[in-house]
Amino acid sequence: MTSLSVQGFTLKGRHVLAMLLLFFGTVFSVNFYMARVAIQTFSGLEAEKPYQEGLKYNDEIAFAREQAERGWKVEATVEPQGQGVMVDIVQRDKTGVATPGLSLRATFIHPADRRRDVKLDVALVEAGHYRAAAPVAAGRWDVQIEASQNGVLMFRSLNRIDVAAVK
Repeated sequence: MTSLSVQGFTLKGRHVLAMLLLFFGTVFSVNFYMARVAIQTFSGLEAEKPYQEGLKYNDEIAFAREQAERGWKVEATVEPQGQGVMVDIVQRDKTGVATPGLSLRATFIHPADRRRDVKLDVALVEAGHYRAAAPVAAGRWDVQIEASQNGVLMFRSLNRIDVAAVK
């Protein structure tokens, strides 16, 4: 009688251990890499000093109430132009008259990347009418407008807009 013996691969415990270590090592390495890249590109913080700004929260509420009592109307229009947009801002008090002595600042804030923010030099065109050119790309932006009088912040608004591409 002849005996048949098969010479082949036999799965042993060390092979299973090696496969498990390679599998979970790969998963861990990819997760670690992705988390590191994500943190480097976007920290998740909206403010540079969130704790200090959180302590000033009641001051922000008081400022919003004072701003509402003033009854100012500040309207901005954004029109595509050249390599960006032209921003026209009109300010009126609750009686419909422009407030003299204001200095305006406008900032286009990119919702996902603060490095793309654009601060604008807003120029007075006539009483209550201001204009600025912003070199921003098409897409979604937050526009912050601040009005100061004698160095004191009097008005602040933050609005999300969609900037259309120039055709």
